Amino acid sequence: MWDTLNYLVDSLIVAYTLYFAFFVAVGLYTKKCMKPRDAVKRFAVVVPAHNEQTVLPQLLQNLESLDYPRHLYDIVVVADNCQDRTAVLAREQGAQVLERFSELKGKGYALQYAFEKLGFLSNEADYDAAVVFDADNLVEDNFLKVMNDRLHQGEQIIQSYVDAKNPQDNWVTSTFSMMFWINDRFNLLSRTNIGLSAVLMGTGMCISAEAFTAVGWNTRTLTEDLEYSIQALLKGIKTSFAPETRIYDEKPLSFKASCIQRLRWARGQLAVVQYYVVDLLKKGVRDRSLTALDGGARLFQLPFLMFAGMATVLRLSFPGTFASPLFNWAVETIPMLAVVLPAVPYLLPFIVIVMDRVPRASVKYVVFFPLFMYSWIPILYWALFTLGERSWLPTAHSRAVAKDDLSPRGLYASESYARMNRG
Repeated sequence: MWDTLNYLVDSLIVAYTLYFAFFVAVGLYTKKCMKPRDAVKRFAVVVPAHNEQTVLPQLLQNLESLDYPRHLYDIVVVADNCQDRTAVLAREQGAQVLERFSELKGKGYALQYAFEKLGFLSNEADYDAAVVFDADNLVEDNFLKVMNDRLHQGEQIIQSYVDAKNPQDNWVTSTFSMMFWINDRFNLLSRTNIGLSAVLMGTGMCISAEAFTAVGWNTRTLTEDLEYSIQALLKGIKTSFAPETRIYDEKPLSFKASCIQRLRWARGQLAVVQYYVVDLLKKGVRDRSLTALDGGARLFQLPFLMFAGMATVLRLSFPGTFASPLFNWAVETIPMLAVVLPAVPYLLPFIVIVMDRVPRASVKYVVFFPLFMYSWIPILYWALFTLGERSWLPTAHSRAVAKDDLSPRGLYASESYARMNRG
């Protein structure tokens, strides 16, 4: 009995590991994007902000100087249940301000309020698309140009590269950044490379008026970005990834803050699994859609991590009962695997640091990356046992970094964009 169970456990772990390894392989190249188009698309630039007076001015200054005709985009700040000077500062810098006070707290509700006011949910918007940034972000100058080009080629929901503005502050911000860099290349880019669907990441995202018409905006989990991508996928609309432009967000400065933020994400993602995974897999089978099947399989990544973590604990605690026959066989057959497999968690950060030209000073913190990723396991179990807790846990932002402070790193996206299109 135990032998059969151990083989089943190993088979699941190997299958899912190979599944992720495939996307690592297809993420090792960057698909060429389309030629630039004339700037004609109109954008509503929406910034939900809850008590963000420290970091919002830097973003608004950044948005005023984007490399895109100024008359083709409006900046709209949603001052959501603010008790500070967020709304006042936004008005002083020329942004339109929507003030919202409600017992329904959370970014998803703030965005719904903005999209309603701007006419996206009633097909009355005077815009071709909405783009969304968090108040702590900084944005590449070519952002709207890239979104204009991709809307021209028929894409409806687009996610940009999510970078970090403070990856070198300490080991927490660095490893948190590595997690995003790896996700950008080996989750979002890899799927876009082969025609599958990426997912939205909550900021640096563009949603077309057509997508709002088809999907609306009616999210109910703590991860409104992932949920919206899944809702769109159920309607047959893919999310694409644009590596040629970037946003930079603030990573948590302390390990405790990173755990609180990840706990919110974990609760939200597990809720998305609960609500949507069955329908997504049914759609994949019914429509013979690899995109839907992949979307469903990807939703299981957090449950898989929980499962693998529990299997590891049991095997270490009861080695006589819970063993890993496939792993033992593989290591006996190919002894080098005993060295290569433990090195994989260290290799991926090195790969993205080199390929995506993110700060190489972060290399010194790579040693902490596996520890940071393993810390997801207790967070996931905590989220599972507190899944009914839906209160919004905002992340405090204090790193008021200006756009010029990112140079010369900030030049990468626009240079990459030009180089890709010259090819």
